[in-house]
Amino acid sequence: MATEVLMPKMGLTMTEGTIEEWKKKEGDAVKVGDVLFSVATDKLTNDVECDTDGTLLKILFGEGETVACKTVIAWIGAAGEAVPGAAAAPASAPAAASAAPAAAAAPAAAAVAASTTANRAPGEFVLATPFARKLAKDKGYDLTLIPGTGPKGTVVAKDVESFVAGPKTSPMAAKLAAELGVDLGSLDINGRVMKADVLAAAGKTVAAPAAETAVAAAPVLGSNDEKPKKVNPLRRSIAANMSNSWHTSPRVTYTHPVDVTAMKELRSKLKDGLKEQGIKLTYNHILMKVVAKALTEFPDINSSFADNMLTHHTHVNMGLAVAKGDGLIVPNVKSADTKSLAEIAKETEDLIAATRDGKIAMEDMTGGTFTISSLGPYGITNFSPIINQPELAILGVCDMVDTPVVRNGEIVIRPMMNLCLTADHRVVDGVMASKFLKRICDLLENPYMLLV
Repeated sequence: MATEVLMPKMGLTMTEGTIEEWKKKEGDAVKVGDVLFSVATDKLTNDVECDTDGTLLKILFGEGETVACKTVIAWIGAAGEAVPGAAAAPASAPAAASAAPAAAAAPAAAAVAASTTANRAPGEFVLATPFARKLAKDKGYDLTLIPGTGPKGTVVAKDVESFVAGPKTSPMAAKLAAELGVDLGSLDINGRVMKADVLAAAGKTVAAPAAETAVAAAPVLGSNDEKPKKVNPLRRSIAANMSNSWHTSPRVTYTHPVDVTAMKELRSKLKDGLKEQGIKLTYNHILMKVVAKALTEFPDINSSFADNMLTHHTHVNMGLAVAKGDGLIVPNVKSADTKSLAEIAKETEDLIAATRDGKIAMEDMTGGTFTISSLGPYGITNFSPIINQPELAILGVCDMVDTPVVRNGEIVIRPMMNLCLTADHRVVDGVMASKFLKRICDLLENPYMLLV
């Protein structure tokens, strides 16, 4: 009897995954332990191993397709065995499928595309993945009208992408309509709705048509240009998250210099003792401990803000940006405010190792309440980090530079470091941000205050 291959759920918060690559093709013999395919979430990519022996009979979803967790994506069984017909209904034909199955799937696909509204009772709760909800909001679509093709009628990303809401709309116009509150369905437009149509409906000044044409036009490749290629899921996730943060938070960056003489002395006195316990102490660990302490005194910063509601987080889940390949991943130390410096150091190094080895768990990358991003090792002395949504602030750590400063009326050389705090001005105004940043600097310049 054929065995289902399911899209795995690799963490409590994972709702869907993207098939990055099939390691086997239809008709290949597989055995337990073989890598069958790789799946990418918005945070990481993992290989999925086969848990049964047999032949890969049918691939229901191709590379690049996003599928809800626990959905059947392939079948394994004895060579020549028939694939259960019931499971083929929700699947779209993979790129490698034969012409006959693709032709058979066409009427079903057409039926889905033709259905522009969902048959739901008024006020009925809509099952939808988080990404599908965000996508519908960005496009200005009413989620209640979108038919769902996922498990139990769940609306998934591809449902939103294929949904036709009134007239054809350019991506720029759809985004602008969502921002300005323009109902696209109410526009009486013949043909494609463009940016100028939405601006006119909102009573805004219409930009020159050439600007819209420039945005919509495909880039012209020069003789020295390579063919454009789709970036990996991690980079796509970073791009989406940074764009979301840029448009969500009215941010201000505050820079404060700090004398790190005391911090360097603290590390020098503690590192040998911790090394005997197998713990490597770094400046980042001390910063995490200090910032966690400061956040307990500024609960509005250790919070999230949505729908005019402020949610204070009980503990500080301290994130540290870690470079992986050509991107950044931010694992976080849970309840850092309750842990010793040694505990923070050990847990952080374990998370960094797991991140770079590709073994980080989804739970370790979600639930963060504050992030530290350090560019000091690269010689950066000032920058404006972008907030890691839905957090309200992020601390940028710069290089330590021996600098002439005045102490007790004399010019002396001290190791100085800039701290750059970017804060969401919807909640964290200038006074609060300045006090918080000063508190961090005070603790770093006199770490004995951590004992008080």
